Amino acid sequence: MHKCLLCQIPLTNSLTIKELFSFQRQQVPVVCSKCLGTFIRIKKEKSCLGCSRPQKDQEYCPDCLKWQKWYPELKIEHTAFFEYEESFKNWLHRYKFQGDIRLSQIFISEIQQVFRQNRDACIVPLPISLTSKEERGFNQCEEVLRAAKVPYVHLLENIYTGEKQSEKDRQERLHMRQPFQIRPNCLLLDQKIILFDDVYTTGRTILHAKQLLASVGYKEVSSFTLGR
Repeated sequence: MHKCLLCQIPLTNSLTIKELFSFQRQQVPVVCSKCLGTFIRIKKEKSCLGCSRPQKDQEYCPDCLKWQKWYPELKIEHTAFFEYEESFKNWLHRYKFQGDIRLSQIFISEIQQVFRQNRDACIVPLPISLTSKEERGFNQCEEVLRAAKVPYVHLLENIYTGEKQSEKDRQERLHMRQPFQIRPNCLLLDQKIILFDDVYTTGRTILHAKQLLASVGYKEVSSFTLGR
């Protein structure tokens, strides 16, 4: 019997009548409903349109108003699924920093939802630095997409060689230099691009990627993350 990847209690897979008679293979659960319920979903109508920050309305937050001035050529808009609170932090720490790659499976339904709604788009996971890849052994965004069986494109490469993002304070993150470049012979200018990262913090990393893509001619670039 399978056990919840977060709390280790045995899992039961209860099928609805519709699922029972669909004669299709059902997704085996990897986390119990109790654990999944501890993740706080972001309500679109109560979050910033520009970055999904939870708030009382959909108005642009102060940070996004600032980004609009810094990047008048970009559409400041972003989607995130969950608040960056205790449950999400614990998941991310175990998955990303302790290397429990099984936890890449927890948000399959959210990733597949994005894919189903954007079949004409290329999903691009943000690349991590060579140093992080060597230390961690995997790109956390790619593994989440792979677990969800969602195709993706290696459009960008990370050339950053400085201090890790997780070791920087807010001001240092805001003033980081451009870490990305377009991979050689990988221009897809006629394609809609959806950037994917694990967490949106200041927005600096995602906006660097959007600005780079816009500078070489991409017309439609959006982004989403699991956490905010």
